[in-house]
Amino acid sequence: MGILIRDAKSGWREPAGMGYENENALQQILHDHPNLVPGVSEQAVACREFRSGPDRAGVVILDAQGKLTLVECKLAANPQVRREVIGQVLDYASRMWRMDVDEFERVWRRTDGGRVSPFEELDDQDGRIRTAVKENLASGRFNLVLAVDDLNDDVKRIVEFLNAVTVPATGVIVVEFTHAQDRGVEILIPTAYGSDLVEAKAAVHAANERTWGEEDFLTWCDANDPTATPLILEFLGALRSAGFQIVGGRAQTPSLNCSISSPRGVRWPVALYTSASAKEVSAKVEVRFPDYRGQPEVREALAQGVEAIPGIPIPVDLVRQTDFRRRPNIPARDFTAEQLRALPSAVAAAIRG
Repeated sequence: MGILIRDAKSGWREPAGMGYENENALQQILHDHPNLVPGVSEQAVACREFRSGPDRAGVVILDAQGKLTLVECKLAANPQVRREVIGQVLDYASRMWRMDVDEFERVWRRTDGGRVSPFEELDDQDGRIRTAVKENLASGRFNLVLAVDDLNDDVKRIVEFLNAVTVPATGVIVVEFTHAQDRGVEILIPTAYGSDLVEAKAAVHAANERTWGEEDFLTWCDANDPTATPLILEFLGALRSAGFQIVGGRAQTPSLNCSISSPRGVRWPVALYTSASAKEVSAKVEVRFPDYRGQPEVREALAQGVEAIPGIPIPVDLVRQTDFRRRPNIPARDFTAEQLRALPSAVAAAIRG
């Protein structure tokens, strides 16, 4: 990819430098900014050199939905960029396939010299992310990403073939990360190939998966958390009155996702989950603060709107202390009906600005 730069003092020119010093440099960028990788949500953590056998996967990414993405970085100067890299990333995936989730956590922590668990980093209070990771490891449901600095036709062809012959749960894409440097400024331009193929496969797979509805959610509450049922009914009514759309989720147990239109497009700031674990059985309400970490005005308006509701059990101070990384899951029964009636309007006002 050709790049030209212009500033107020000169005409168009090529940047002073292009490319990376080595593959580790690209790997570090993706470790520090995992959401540069297509398909990874805003709230995600990454681990470099994840050892799943005799070799190490370049970057393993885990996001708040429990999705796993394996990334292998190769530069054009490396002859492996054409063919061997495909075998490498498939080998890493095969070694992680059927890995026990506790072993996954141990390897993650050991790799970075005693760092905290990825589930702690993602604030997995109710074990929902751990459960999703357990299922994804067992079924081999991964996204495989080849990160390169110069995309070639051979790799494109291989990506097309693999997406055509693999199961919908496994997606393969290649991303060209063009890197330029000029006068103390660095520029990174990601260009993905194969994302449309992966999305088409996922859409077919999703169409065959069960989607929960409101009746499923309420039936679960009646059977497992009956004190929550009238509160959830109040909340659903208040969400609609505030302009939210409510759609069913595809979690292991009933879930609902709530969207609202804003000047920035459709946003999904509220979710309802059901949780049945040894610790707790409850229907839960979640405000997705981490989705707005990159929007300081919105995230603070959201925090102020929520904490203005008298006695609200959502720990907004703790959310601020963690730089909006926390996404508290609060049992519906911990709220009053008045608080649940007020919450949708407060969230809508913050998101809409």
